[in-house]
Amino acid sequence: MLGEIEAYRDGGRLDLGHARQRCVLASLLVDVNRPVSVDQLIDRVWADDPPHRARNALAGYLSRLRTLLADGDEVQITRGPAGYTLTAAGLSVDVHLFRHLAQRARANADSAEANTLFRQALSLWRGEPFAGLDTPWINEVRGSLEAERLSVELDRNDAALRAGRHTDIVDELAAAQQTHPLDERLAAQVMLAQYRCGRQAEALETYRLMRQRLIDQLGIDPSPPLREVHQHILESIPVEPIPQPLPTAGSAATNLPRLTKRFIGREREVGIVEEALRHGPQVTLTGVGGVGKTRLALEFADRSKNRFTDGAWFCELAPLTDGAALPHAVASALRLQQKNAQGLDETLIDYLRPRELLLVIDNCEHVLDGAAQLTDRIVRNCPKVSVLVTSREPLGIEGERVSRVSALADADAAELFAERARASRPDFDPTHEPVGAVAEICRRLDGIPLAIELAAARMRAMSSLDVARRLDRLRLLSGGARGAHPRQQSVTATIEWSYRLLAEDEQAFFDRLSVFAGGFDLEAAHGVCAEDGLSEDDTLDLLTGLVDKSMVVLRGGTNRTRYGVLETLRTYGRDRLRDRGIHDELASRHARYFTMLLDQANVGMRGADEQAWIERLAPGAATNYTAPDYDNIRTAFEYAFAFDIDLALRLVLPLPEIMNRIGYHSAVWADRAVELAATDHPLYVAAVGVAARAAWVNGQFAHARSLALLASGRVPPPDTPYLAYPDEILADLDLYEGNAAAALAFYEGQLAGVGDGTEPIRHVLIVDKLATCHQVLGTPDAVISAAERAVEVAEATANPTTRSLARCALGRALAQSDPDRALRLLDDAFELGALVENNWTIGTSRMESAAIRVAHGDPAATARLLIELVDHWEKGAASVIPQQWDSLRYVSRFLHRVGANDDALALHCSIVAADMDPALTAAEVSELGGVADDAGDSSEVVEFARVALRRYC
Repeated sequence: MLGEIEAYRDGGRLDLGHARQRCVLASLLVDVNRPVSVDQLIDRVWADDPPHRARNALAGYLSRLRTLLADGDEVQITRGPAGYTLTAAGLSVDVHLFRHLAQRARANADSAEANTLFRQALSLWRGEPFAGLDTPWINEVRGSLEAERLSVELDRNDAALRAGRHTDIVDELAAAQQTHPLDERLAAQVMLAQYRCGRQAEALETYRLMRQRLIDQLGIDPSPPLREVHQHILESIPVEPIPQPLPTAGSAATNLPRLTKRFIGREREVGIVEEALRHGPQVTLTGVGGVGKTRLALEFADRSKNRFTDGAWFCELAPLTDGAALPHAVASALRLQQKNAQGLDETLIDYLRPRELLLVIDNCEHVLDGAAQLTDRIVRNCPKVSVLVTSREPLGIEGERVSRVSALADADAAELFAERARASRPDFDPTHEPVGAVAEICRRLDGIPLAIELAAARMRAMSSLDVARRLDRLRLLSGGARGAHPRQQSVTATIEWSYRLLAEDEQAFFDRLSVFAGGFDLEAAHGVCAEDGLSEDDTLDLLTGLVDKSMVVLRGGTNRTRYGVLETLRTYGRDRLRDRGIHDELASRHARYFTMLLDQANVGMRGADEQAWIERLAPGAATNYTAPDYDNIRTAFEYAFAFDIDLALRLVLPLPEIMNRIGYHSAVWADRAVELAATDHPLYVAAVGVAARAAWVNGQFAHARSLALLASGRVPPPDTPYLAYPDEILADLDLYEGNAAAALAFYEGQLAGVGDGTEPIRHVLIVDKLATCHQVLGTPDAVISAAERAVEVAEATANPTTRSLARCALGRALAQSDPDRALRLLDDAFELGALVENNWTIGTSRMESAAIRVAHGDPAATARLLIELVDHWEKGAASVIPQQWDSLRYVSRFLHRVGANDDALALHCSIVAADMDPALTAAEVSELGGVADDAGDSSEVVEFARVALRRYC
């Protein structure tokens, strides 16, 4: 009842019906195991305005509740002479359990145990009692319970202060005072906690403000107990000793908090910390908020405490607001009393100088200067003390070793989610969850432990799919342990803690960076986010500051430094952009920047700088890092489709070169642009060509033809990609569908029109198509002269793709007359294509080499080459594409050549069944028997070929 009224059986929540019925249940639960008369129930539910048939309505409610709650003899509703009684275990009702725990706490002489019991009692509260109900009786009981809660909170505060837990509760007390500004007992507790944290000036200011409020609002002076605390603070300048024994040298003492959760992952990081402390006395763990710096530090300290003669000690700085109070906080953590004859800094250093201990100083980022100064003094003057610091950014002191704590690995993140989900729902089994749901949650949360734990806690009331769907709402990621510091009770609070520590210009720049999807480089950050007047060096300074403060992360994988903002931080930043009313402006700048970038790429990838552009936009397999700006380009497309079709069409033009590197899944953007654009738009023909070429590559011949016919006969604009001329796509379709003569006639006409103004890569492509036509028609020698001229044209461009394509054309032309030279040319073509990761020329050159070697090459080398070829076409393709069928045709011929007749015939039959040109001649099929089971459907045929080839490697 301490929140919305809820009832559970076996972990499942019961449907308690509408408000009146829940009010009846509340009436019985408040007096559980005691009778409540009918008249009392009616008064509690309807007060002075009962309905005409109130008793009948009440009987109906009770009947439904009796059926709903009945659980043998343990829970039942009965009626006797004195009224209705709900029989149940009293402590199964949160109100009564709350009172029971509070009573036990008040009777406990041990302050620490009393503090724990009080916190357990208060943790039962989930919000306003009887939430959603509103009757005079309910309101009266609600008010009484809230008064009880305040009384328990005040008693808990006293117990915590007696136990020396002032740093844990100082911020909580200050927040409570905002709710109860005239409570003198609470004010005294705030003052004492502030004072013991070394914040004497704040304690005195709290008294001044309290006194002023009492005079202004009540016309009274502070009470004697409050004045006594004030006087004590005025007179007791030294830090008041905490009533616990001082540690002595040689005792492996500790104040480390008990670790109640299993440590998951991070074993490597524990080893890194251990190794770092072997080589230096001070290590700083840095990383984004919630990544687990504190948990890692505590785990290391707990494992290492017995290695230090004087143990391991933990000092939490989160409650501090003033760096000057740092020595007080460390002294308090060490249970150290100041010597009257010297300052606290000197007392602290004198105490630590002879001791061998590990000091963990947690959460230094908001008092960085003070933490750096004190830590530097300790490591310089205390030779056997090791200091482990956690902070969003390094301290920047001499000898500091920085260890960045990264997100959890995928497997560890999933294990953490399952572990914490079982704490909320013991029957949780990740193997019974929808496939990929838990992995998607962990991915969306960037592997950040705090966010994962908060999301896992939601499993008590939601499915994993529902959690995944709602992760874009940061409110979902709240509800951490009540004993935790407020900033660790929600992801939003954790982010806000870091955000407030940024300078104003850093905050504004961080907000703007949230417009990126995925990573970005310095040029993009400056082009999209820099305010007028800022140089690129200024942008770099801002980025560096945000990296140091763990708000931006460095990302590897390319030869350009790239940065990223974690998804949870990005969501927060975008909310800030919307709050400031500039989100749409930044989205437009982002789309225009990437449109401009792709405009430049569309030109640059045809020239000598092709390799640099590919490394920037689509480094693919060569760097094991796919399309670093793919998500940004996708986001730019989404904006352009919604607001600016001109931008969308400009974004389409470079797609063929990008798709050649990362796959053709982005072809849908071109299809959509064609649907949205006016047919008279200057870039319409080019967009049609891009969409049609993608359909052709994917074997969607009918769709490719229907698209190309939309712009057939129209002259493409000058910037049209060389692969995206609609009429040429129609000719390619003729060639592939068996009309090589028509395709040859078309390309001969195109070659006749080649002149000085023709782009070199267009010239080379036309010759390559001619070579393919002559190859199919059995007249390859006819194109040798044109192909040699194409190689000369290509060499002058210094463009790797153009040079590779020209060598493929000449290799095809020479395949029969000079196979050795053809193979050398095709090997060169392969190397040039690989240099710029052009999957088309890589595959084409390998396929032409295979065609030559199938007939004459060494069987083992040929088999390996064919395996490489089928692997290449399979990569990134959702189905068997036309080029793969060509490769399988060569595999069948090779298998026939080496005597694997059954495999050759089976593969041939699969190719014919797929309506592709046959691999073997009719005579060869007849020779082999003519009938065989095929190798399977398209999803199996590639693996069949691969297994067959491995026998000859």
